[in-house]
Amino acid sequence: MPVIVDLKYGSKNGCTIEPEHDMDTVYASGFEQVDKYTIRGYRLSNGWVTGQQVYFYTKFSTPIKECSLFVDDNRKVKATFAQGRNIKAILFFEEDKGVLEVKTAISAVDMEGARKNLEAEVQNKDFDEIKKEASGQWNDVLGQIEIETSDLKKKKLFYTSMRNVMMYPMLFSDVDFRFRGPDNKVHQTNGFPYYGGVVGLWDTFRAACPLMAVLQPNVMKDYVKTALEHYKYAGQLPIWTLSGMETYQMIGLHSMPMITNCYLNGIKGFDTKFAMNAMTQSSMKDTCGFSMGYFVGLKNYKKYGYVPCDLEMESVARTLEYAYDDWAVARFAQMTNHKKEYDYFSKRASNYKNVIDPKTLFARGKTQARTWRTPFNPLSSEHRKDDYCEGNAWQWTFFVPHDVDGLASLMGGKKVLDSRLDSLFLMRSKLHGANVSGDISGLIGQYAHGNEPGHHTIYMYNKVGKPKKTQKYINQVLNTLYDNTPEGICGNEDTGQMSAWYVFSSLGFYPMDPVSGQYELGAPLFDKATIKLPSGKKFIIKANNLSDKNIYVKKVSLNGIELKRSYITFDEVLKGGELVFEMTKSISKSKV
Repeated sequence: MPVIVDLKYGSKNGCTIEPEHDMDTVYASGFEQVDKYTIRGYRLSNGWVTGQQVYFYTKFSTPIKECSLFVDDNRKVKATFAQGRNIKAILFFEEDKGVLEVKTAISAVDMEGARKNLEAEVQNKDFDEIKKEASGQWNDVLGQIEIETSDLKKKKLFYTSMRNVMMYPMLFSDVDFRFRGPDNKVHQTNGFPYYGGVVGLWDTFRAACPLMAVLQPNVMKDYVKTALEHYKYAGQLPIWTLSGMETYQMIGLHSMPMITNCYLNGIKGFDTKFAMNAMTQSSMKDTCGFSMGYFVGLKNYKKYGYVPCDLEMESVARTLEYAYDDWAVARFAQMTNHKKEYDYFSKRASNYKNVIDPKTLFARGKTQARTWRTPFNPLSSEHRKDDYCEGNAWQWTFFVPHDVDGLASLMGGKKVLDSRLDSLFLMRSKLHGANVSGDISGLIGQYAHGNEPGHHTIYMYNKVGKPKKTQKYINQVLNTLYDNTPEGICGNEDTGQMSAWYVFSSLGFYPMDPVSGQYELGAPLFDKATIKLPSGKKFIIKANNLSDKNIYVKKVSLNGIELKRSYITFDEVLKGGELVFEMTKSISKSKV
């Protein structure tokens, strides 16, 4: 039973954003047979980010009989150690009982870190014991929400979605709390886990992080600490990291809403003064880094109050996201008594207005001379080469989750915004352009559920007084754009966000604006769901008279009191209680 160790082979198609980075190049690697049962080694490579470092330590249940080492595909006779860019090893074992148990641990720090990780986590456990332990831990995590439904498919979808969310954030520190930071140096926390392996905040600030803040507050507390630790060594809060390194690949500064959402959910075990400083400094940087062939930073946004389309790519999307992140900073400043910062960033959060054209009613590119870019086609998409990011004007115009009233006012009132939302969902799904973004998927009209920027949009109907439309489209998305097959998600999972939308929406509420302190109500998918809060309290959701036809909400009550609003608050959920939906198939008889 030979085992092949191939340190040259790496993942292909690892980067969908920049084709020229769709590669895996080994800078250096090493292999060593430590003893009859043990090997160790390392691999330094690039791909999406440069300088990815992985160290491993592996133990086998059966003694190694022979180790055949190859350097540049040439066998190195009688060798047990080799270094180079193309290292392979073939291991043969003394006994062949049909079962070989392999224990491997990894580290981003060094081989010694990998050894310590293995000894701490699996050294004295066999496969069945580890499997049983892992199964128990997953049952505990998934069991935090219990749903009651006779529909087995929906049950599978729900718990698969829960599992997808709970795969993140990704632990990156060793058992001794050492980690490799964004400066590519080894650091050590003061006793908390460092979750810097993958920080995909462009996706997860919307619902995945808010869901984790409710279910796993201790993890999210350490996630905030991770972001602040990142700031110490990078000079800015994380944007989108891989293997601990900053990629700058996605837009916006979404550490801001992540931190603020955690604080709103009662997670306060971190230095708020330091956090305020980190958020402020990160939101004022002229240049953050370099990506996609141009700089990433706030220089033009601060100067013009928007990102000019003749100076930067994806200018509209950047303006809208920077404005939302400004709102998140303002909310944190408001809650932590930083009036100066609140006044500044709350004003800057209105910058989205600078890219809304009152004539076409679209968010569109504006030059530094303050003229609208022409020609203009709201159905056009040129992947990562236009004024949007993985979308078009129809999808991005509605990214103002923090000020729906303000957006409606710019358009001529809530009736107009309501009509524009209708057009979004009812028009043809045809896209224009020679290089349409492949991320625009899961289309209902021009609404693209397969990509995250529009995940809040359905819930905007609540804000224009049309909650029945929210309920209708939520039901349509839940039942047509998710499936329990390998192709069951209509777009990238994106580190748990696609599934987090399903979890929240199937329960009956969603954080349309994660820093508002409110969840917008939708329509539940299950007869009953019980959220077991870490505090020991329970938040129970019931849907009376629910069926495939009864998808609309007649009325909602919280703890026996009928709600006359289309939202519940974070605090109401965290206090525990009972939310009851009375379902109906008739829109006309509905009150909510």
